[in-house]
Amino acid sequence: MGNSSKDADSANFGDGPSGDVPSSDSRVYSAGEKVLAYHGPRIYEAKVQKAEIGKNEWRYFVHYLGWNKNWDEWVGESRLMKHNDENVVKQRALDKKQGVDKNVKSGRSAQVKAKSSADAKVEKEDIKNIASKGKNERLIQELRRAAGMMKSFSRFKFLHR
Repeated sequence: MGNSSKDADSANFGDGPSGDVPSSDSRVYSAGEKVLAYHGPRIYEAKVQKAEIGKNEWRYFVHYLGWNKNWDEWVGESRLMKHNDENVVKQRALDKKQGVDKNVKSGRSAQVKAKSSADAKVEKEDIKNIASKGKNERLIQELRRAAGMMKSFSRFKFLHR
């Protein structure tokens, strides 16, 4: 989720002449309402935090559910949809078209490479080996595995400074 749309949406708002300001009755979404919001090519679940009138239309400050508040932004009405069954179907169809795995936490989806049968066999063997060992041995093995991951991560951070 980038900031380019945030800047573009913000540029369209401000205090306009009273003749151009929409009435408060024309507001489509209310604070606290759960909505679906376009962000780039994807549709995310969001919650309207604030609503206010801009020059020619309403704008809404939304929080993307499951995302850090740093992603919260002001968006125009054109980027929002009511959270209903019909629009959720649209969201899922778009996710499916883009190959998004919905088993990953909402909003943080990514494509996942399918496991080969050989990978699955190795994984099953690892599980059997761990289960056959005593509790202390399993704990030691898991600690060693975690320590190895930490070393790899430290090397990665060092190389990418």
